[in-house]
Formats: sequence, C-alpha cells, structure tokens
Amino acid sequence: MSNKPLAVITGASHGIGKTLAIKFAEEGHPCLLISRHIEPIPELENKAILYEKVDVTDFHALQSAIQKAEALYGKTECIINNAGFLNIGELRDTPIEKCNYELDVLVKGVLNGVKAVISDMSARKSGTIINISSLGDRKPYPQAICYHASKHAVRCISESLQMAEGKNNVRVLNIAPGLVKTNIHTNMGISFEEYCRNLGNPTFLLPEELADIIMFCWRLPQHICIRDIVVMPTDCTI
Repeated sequence: MSNKPLAVITGASHGIGKTLAIKFAEEGHPCLLISRHIEPIPELENKAILYEKVDVTDFHALQSAIQKAEALYGKTECIINNAGFLNIGELRDTPIEKCNYELDVLVKGVLNGVKAVISDMSARKSGTIINISSLGDRKPYPQAICYHASKHAVRCISESLQMAEGKNNVRVLNIAPGLVKTNIHTNMGISFEEYCRNLGNPTFLLPEELADIIMFCWRLPQHICIRDIVVMPTDCTI
C-alpha cells in the first residue's frame, strides 16, 4: 500500500480529470479513476491505479467503487468531482430527457460524490473535496441553460458544505475555470474549430495549467482552504 492517501477522480477518462490523475499518480498517490468510458491510461502503467466504469448519477455504484478502492488503498483523502458535459442550444429545442440527464450528471453527480465520502471525512476530521465548477457558476449564458444552472448549484453546494464541515477540518474547494481546451465539443457533434467559432474564438486554458493550480490548492496545509477560485486567461474580457 502506498504511503500517500487515496485520491478519487470522476470524469477521469480525458481532459481535466485525466491530467489530474497523472499529476496525483506522479506524486505517489493511489488513484481511483471513474468514468462511464474509462480505459487504462498509458502514462499510468505500473502506478497504483484502479479504473471503474461508473455513471456518477448511480450513487450505489459510485459508493461501491470507492469502497473497493479504499479496501485496497485506505481512506479517501481527496475526491475531485469533475465528471460533466455540456449541451449548447436553445432550451426550446432541447429534449427534456437531455435536460434531465445533464442536471443529473452535473448536480446529482457532485452530490453523490460528496455523500460517498463526507461522513467518513467528517468523522476522521480530515479530507478535501474539490468540485470542478465553471465560470458559468456566476455568469449565465443563453444557450446552455441547464449547464449554467447546474454550475450555480455546484457553487452553492460547495459553499454550504464548507460552512457545515470546516469545523471538522474538511476542506471544500470550488474551482471555476473559464474555457478549457478539452474534447467537450465532441458531445455536441461539432469540431473543435466550429466550437471555437461559435464562442467567438476565445483564449482557452490548457488542462495542465488548470491542474497545476488545483494541485497547488491541494498541497497547502490542511488548515488552509482556498474555497472558491476563478481561473481565466489574462486576455479574456468576460
């Protein structure tokens, strides 16, 4: 068993989640990597990694995966609720089933991740919960209504939970990045170039850049918590 504590990362198959998985593993942390379509990551060969294909909307499956990892590597010291996707379009044209699933992943998925670890963290008086939100948690956008409503909810969950559990030495971080260069556009059925044009060709953050900031927050002493942070390119005018 590693002498460093377990990190759990949802949405770990690509983008921010995959980059964070590599950084945690490089620092010697065993990791539970969760995604609906997770596959072994070549960079993590011979590391203490457990892969689980789980939909974060399924609480019992998520809880079971975490318990399995904890049996191998010890208690979860850090969970990063990162799973998510984005539907862009007019609400009037979006099927209600897509709206409901987006809300389930982005809000209930975070809640499920929190619920799976919070009782134990609170009892141990140790642990860090990192919720990957978005600039959209404070600035709506007219063609992604469910996404932005969900991110407002994530920010509220984070702030409320910090108020509730800070006295128990549990850190809760809300990370609100601007646009990050990932493959989130593939869910929309468009190319990255078209995605950029639709957004007005903005500057993107790289996953590695955001991951470095998150790792900085994680490495701070347990009694220090950067509770809410917006990360944007300097030249962004939003």
